[in-house]
Amino acid sequence: MRVVSPTALLRAAADVLGPVRDDVVVIGALAVQIALDGADVPLTPTRDIDVGSSTERANEVVAHLEESGLERSEIEHEKPFTWVRGEVKVQVIRPFHPFPKGAAARLPVNQLIPELDANRWLVAFEGDPEAGRLWAAKPAALVALKEKAFGRSRPSGERVDRDFSDAVLLLDHRGEEIVDEVAGGGQIRARVVAAAERLRDDDGAAESAARELLAIGEAETLREGETAARRTAREILAELG
Repeated sequence: MRVVSPTALLRAAADVLGPVRDDVVVIGALAVQIALDGADVPLTPTRDIDVGSSTERANEVVAHLEESGLERSEIEHEKPFTWVRGEVKVQVIRPFHPFPKGAAARLPVNQLIPELDANRWLVAFEGDPEAGRLWAAKPAALVALKEKAFGRSRPSGERVDRDFSDAVLLLDHRGEEIVDEVAGGGQIRARVVAAAERLRDDDGAAESAARELLAIGEAETLREGETAARRTAREILAELG
């Protein structure tokens, strides 16, 4: 069980996802916020609730969202996988399936989603620590998801730096947990190693991490941010052996 300080977005996520809690795993920025709760790390605000679902359950998840009053986004590039209601914005992805049906057929595919069943924790809120409210990806799985997304761009063409900086923050503040989580090997471990190696060796990756670390106040200069990213990567690789 992961007990965290609830934010307005976390409460909204728990409320909207409650009836389908066991069919979805929270990923993305909100899951990073959960993983880093208590670490006193400034994070870029988000209103997105990104979740992964099995293809078999995705249609039920979408049906629940629409029955709860969320409507498909009117933004063209995100319409197939995004539902909104006021400030709540839920985005759904699924793993590959040869014959997806219904709403599931339009969802983005990510092959790490099945790995989350063994790499998730039940999240409760302070004040009611025994009541699990939603499932979220653990730190190692988040680093793996970030590594898979390294280098992506927004529809505007702008490069997404946050994937790199989130990986650095997770490796830095949750390194011991990550090492324990990947002790058994597998795809998650391989991607954690790949993320650290890229941050250590790839100038572009270190620079991207540094830009976002500077923007959120975790570094005073780009050079300091790059140094921190590479140092963190070297340390986790040493721990992983």
